Amino acid sequence: MIKVGLIGTGYIGPIHLDALSRLSGVKVKTIIDVNEKLAKQAAVRFNVDNYGTDYRDIIKDPEIDVVHNCTPNKYHFRITKNALEAGKNVLSEKPLAMTLKEAEELVDLSEKKRAVTGIDFCYRYYPVVQEMAARVKHGDAGTVRMVTGSYFQDWLSMETDWSWRLLRSESGESNITADLGSHWFDLVRFITGFKVKEVFGDLATIIPVRKKPKKQVLAFEKVGKTESEDIEVELEDYSSVLFHLENGAPGSFTASQVCPGRKSDTGIEIYGSKCSYAWDHKESNKLWIGHREKPNEILMEDPVLQDPSTIKYATLPAGHPLGYRDAVLNLFRDYYSAVEGTETDMERPAFLTGYDEMKILNAILESFRKSKWVEVDD
Repeated sequence: MIKVGLIGTGYIGPIHLDALSRLSGVKVKTIIDVNEKLAKQAAVRFNVDNYGTDYRDIIKDPEIDVVHNCTPNKYHFRITKNALEAGKNVLSEKPLAMTLKEAEELVDLSEKKRAVTGIDFCYRYYPVVQEMAARVKHGDAGTVRMVTGSYFQDWLSMETDWSWRLLRSESGESNITADLGSHWFDLVRFITGFKVKEVFGDLATIIPVRKKPKKQVLAFEKVGKTESEDIEVELEDYSSVLFHLENGAPGSFTASQVCPGRKSDTGIEIYGSKCSYAWDHKESNKLWIGHREKPNEILMEDPVLQDPSTIKYATLPAGHPLGYRDAVLNLFRDYYSAVEGTETDMERPAFLTGYDEMKILNAILESFRKSKWVEVDD
């Protein structure tokens, strides 16, 4: 039995706990959150015996094999480093760290400790996204000529909306480019097989002053009327990036969290010399396939019709779509197979993946500051 310690029970922590509860051979031993009430609620909900407020209780526990780091960005480096130094395997939320230097240190330390690492780039684990990547890899799209997409939300579209992600001290040098952008650029790398070579970034803070509640606010929580203070926002709530892949193909990406009516709308389109592919998170069980000289197609998530390498991710019969929680579960299945010593054939997001995403982020931020194209470190 693999024993797990989970740190952080805000929005994403319970998503991790739900997936872990559905894995055989895995048991969560301890849940930690600085807010003891949240830690207790999570422990009761997921039938976990131990909970507390000090993450070091997990680090010091010799029975715990894997640490899930579900804390805000500013804690990623310290907690992950402590866990690795204690000989733990670690699955972290993204971004991997606050700075590129910190991310590099975590990669080096994890390799030194021979730890099995993971990072929660879960969108690649939707079955038809896996199918799209498999088809591009097999050459069905031909030469990748262009990539485009977006990620829009509305949960920060009012001046009374607040998140710790808007503070540089909590989030790092970026809000949505690090948050939403890291997910999207991971899809680009995973589906096309090509790294991003250079970028040109344009960032903006559309709501420059917000009302910060004096109480703790969880992600996506509707705050309502409460005592607050005006805060000048330090980070972007809009991000647009032009880029080139290493094969020369151009691309574009736009993200914002101030788009009324857009809840979690992300999509990616790959245009090749033979055909095109498009995926929309709102209809996550459908893969659009575009053709020039015959009718376009819609492939529904279907283990009977998908490539043999992607069938295991489509765990239900056609017509029974999987969702976000199942994408996280698919990622965890691959991760814990690796912990048990069995790597899958599919590319799995590990700390090196998170490090590469930090390189892209670093280049975008430099590009915005200097108003010019910037190459991504190789």
